[in-house]
Amino acid sequence: MGSMLPAERRQQILAIIARELTIRVSNLSEMLGVSEMTIRRDLDLLAERGLTERTHGGAVFSKRRTPGKFQYQSSVQTNPEERVKIARAAAALIEPHDMVYLGEGASTAALVHFIDPEMPFTIFTNNLGAVPQIQGKAAELIILGGAYAPETHALAGPITMEQIRQINATKVFLGVDGLSLSSGLTTPNLDIAVIERSMIQYTRGKVVAMADHSKFGLVAEVVVAPINQIDILITDRKIPGGFQKDLKQMGVKVIVANIN
Repeated sequence: MGSMLPAERRQQILAIIARELTIRVSNLSEMLGVSEMTIRRDLDLLAERGLTERTHGGAVFSKRRTPGKFQYQSSVQTNPEERVKIARAAAALIEPHDMVYLGEGASTAALVHFIDPEMPFTIFTNNLGAVPQIQGKAAELIILGGAYAPETHALAGPITMEQIRQINATKVFLGVDGLSLSSGLTTPNLDIAVIERSMIQYTRGKVVAMADHSKFGLVAEVVVAPINQIDILITDRKIPGGFQKDLKQMGVKVIVANIN
């Protein structure tokens, strides 16, 4: 493979990173039969074009979303097994008497299903998907008011924002539509971004992001928060060393959900 043209090699690199999501320079060098210096130059060029993001010792795939609003029903059907694993792991982080913000989306709603049914704590959310999940739980569910948005199955607007400003939560759990080292947490929906940004601001404890592997490198239109505002990332796959090192330097703890 060392004899292929630079453009062909870069296309091969992109194909490998798209499949693996993230990879080390040394592995690419071995796979393609060229020097690590050549791979580094290729990755730098691909990063300049916005096709990859550089990490310590490697790169992670970068994908741009096509424009379009978040759709709650679509998110319910996407990667259901991964969502269950991540939701269960997130629920284990809740402690008695916590005051928890839940952001929008199917993953955060699923979290409620897995909480200890005897544990007393309080959930504040505009996510109406959490309502059927609270049955049989000791937790108190408080719905933040606002105007109903069918595409997000949530409430939004000035009333929602005003209520968030009155509550200092101990933790916030956010579903992730896009996760990028350079762009942070992103979403195609402006209402989601504004509300979840405010939830982070009014949380005095941990900020927990829930993202399956398909969200890595994905960049949507609106920024919710930079990566360094996250305390914990829960995902469904082991993150390779370079990417994890970057996250650690930003103060992010990574939890890989139990695969069983």
